[in-house]
Amino acid sequence: MQLLVAMALLTMEILIASCGKWREKRDMTTSKDQNQIEGLLDNILRIVDNAASNTEGIKLLDFGCVDNIVIDTTSNPKSILIDFGQDNCVGNDGRVRKGQLYATFTGRYRTAGTIITITPSDFSIDGYEIYGTKTITNEGLNSDNQPHYSVSVEAQVIAPNNEWTTSWSASRVRTWTEGFDTPLNPNDDVYQISGTGTGVNRNGVAFTMTIDEDLVAKVSCPWLVQGIMTITPEEGAEKVINWGSGECNNGLVVTVGNNDFEINGGN
Repeated sequence: MQLLVAMALLTMEILIASCGKWREKRDMTTSKDQNQIEGLLDNILRIVDNAASNTEGIKLLDFGCVDNIVIDTTSNPKSILIDFGQDNCVGNDGRVRKGQLYATFTGRYRTAGTIITITPSDFSIDGYEIYGTKTITNEGLNSDNQPHYSVSVEAQVIAPNNEWTTSWSASRVRTWTEGFDTPLNPNDDVYQISGTGTGVNRNGVAFTMTIDEDLVAKVSCPWLVQGIMTITPEEGAEKVINWGSGECNNGLVVTVGNNDFEINGGN
């Protein structure tokens, strides 16, 4: 009888532990939403980065699928309208885009003090609609003689077929660590990103986030490749997201308590 009781208790403990771990794995919504919006907003900045040159401030895009570019150099600030059209188009990087990006420049991208404001209009990437404003301010060179930028974001993302919506606010410092001395080759650009933010995930749960180890974004890769972030939801357990050590893939590891979960960064 004692053996039967002990076995029953052990079985119950295993079931409870397994159930708890399953609940933790199921509750990856905030982590996935955070990864999704990070990648989409970073891609928007890359497009505008690619449209900024050292001399006139504008150059043709390498992404492809651009129907029209309208440049106004007489206004103050100067502006650029990048129009991908209203039909989904697969770009040179394999991503599907449509809609418009509108950006204003108070100066050249590489000039200290320049403020760039980006506003999407009916714009989507891979079916994800993006709304809001992203403002980038060139803060000049840091102590390592690297260009760095302060970035503020207010954004909303709607998943394909209106499946869900998530919103996000962030304050960041974006440091240009590689490629700033080769302006004719944007594909070797690498940025490190630090900062904090808040948001509401697709289920309406509010969260805060803090970058513990700088995120690394490479222009040659459509996803973040490195960095660690802690997400604290209003409901549920704290989660630590690890983007790895530099490989270009869409995977990440989410740690909840003592458990690690490898997930794909998609929806």
